[in-house]
Amino acid sequence: MTKKILPILALVPLVVGTIGYFISGEMFSNALYAAFALYFTNPVSDAYNAYIEIARWTAPLVTATAILCALQSVWESLRNRILLLGKKDSVSVYSDSDYRVSFGKDVRAIYPGDKFKRYANEHIIMFSTDQKNLQFFEEHRKNLTDKKTYIGIKDIECCFLNPIGDVTIFDINGAIARMLWKEISLWNVGKNEFDIVIWGSNTLSGDIICTGLQLNLFSRNQRIKYHIITDNSIFRTRHSELQLMNDDELFYCDYDDPDTWRAISKADIIIVSDVPDAETMQTIVVKAGESKIYYYSPNGGDMISYFSYGNIIPFGRNEIVLTDENIRRGGLLRKAVALNEHYANLYGTEKDWNSLSGLLKGSNISASDFGEVLSVLNERISENEQAELEHIRWCRFMSLNYYTFGIPENGKNRDDTRRIHKDLVEFDELDSSEKSKDVESIRITRSLCR
Repeated sequence: MTKKILPILALVPLVVGTIGYFISGEMFSNALYAAFALYFTNPVSDAYNAYIEIARWTAPLVTATAILCALQSVWESLRNRILLLGKKDSVSVYSDSDYRVSFGKDVRAIYPGDKFKRYANEHIIMFSTDQKNLQFFEEHRKNLTDKKTYIGIKDIECCFLNPIGDVTIFDINGAIARMLWKEISLWNVGKNEFDIVIWGSNTLSGDIICTGLQLNLFSRNQRIKYHIITDNSIFRTRHSELQLMNDDELFYCDYDDPDTWRAISKADIIIVSDVPDAETMQTIVVKAGESKIYYYSPNGGDMISYFSYGNIIPFGRNEIVLTDENIRRGGLLRKAVALNEHYANLYGTEKDWNSLSGLLKGSNISASDFGEVLSVLNERISENEQAELEHIRWCRFMSLNYYTFGIPENGKNRDDTRRIHKDLVEFDELDSSEKSKDVESIRITRSLCR
């Protein structure tokens, strides 16, 4: 906003000076020229009035500011070039926020805002909105052709994205959600029934819901009640045809619904992904009692961290999520990439990760994440039960991506145009060959998570 206003402010002395010289009797063209000359402290007229006096003092300030800005720009460019000089691993991070990626000692990084720097070897684009990220990428696409490029995404569901050349998409909210559930790890708690409250209406809340439904599967006898506290009607719409295929349940409450506070007071775990005002958060803490409250906190030193009451745990810290290991090195995706390569070698499908559709990437990520859960469960439950849980996870993944049961006319298992699949049924309704595939799938994902 400031950058848009500055050029307008720079013209104020010219306009005011022109008015002053014009009303003093100068022709308009002479008045304009005389006002312009004031920018260089070189008056060409002896005329005087209040307008001219204002312009006489403000015009040189504009000139001095412009010179300082130009010098600063030159200095920043020179400093960045020197900083990256001779470095094989150099990165330029573009953002309009105060993001700082955690890099190793051997990496040199610069943060030039929205100024493209072609001399960096690799480029990370992480503006405050997906629209800005993709617009910046398109503006500089030609210069990025031979460069490794990483784009952070928050709002767009990655399953809807087409491949973008040799560009790696980093799903920030998806990463936060996956790291959160792995920290909570219901499969390690030692009981089968949970009441979980998820408070929030933002896109992160949606990712937490979807990821939890796919990861929190650990027993045929489990019963998890998810209480979604939100005013986002899209969540209800998205989940309206979701078949959970076990005793888990989804409940929805508005923020002002009396059932909201009853759910919070009974909850085992509360996740606040869209942090409310102080008074509401204090009420959540009091109603929660000794229950754990996980709240989204990208930066330290927030208001809630000073609360002296409640079992409050921050999640989603930038220094943990936005690391070089996660973004460029693919730390959170490594098992998913390996899983895709395994299936590519087995079935002759696409091996290059960046060439996969968003849906296939999401499928590999979901399966490999669940492989970590299966590795823990392997000593506790039978392979057949693991295969059943894997089938439920797969059905939930497909359903959350708007697939429903249907018999394709082309004789295949699925029709991506109509978004239908013939295997979106209960595990017991599958034929023996499909059940065998689920068993083989869990063996593969478990082996990748050892």
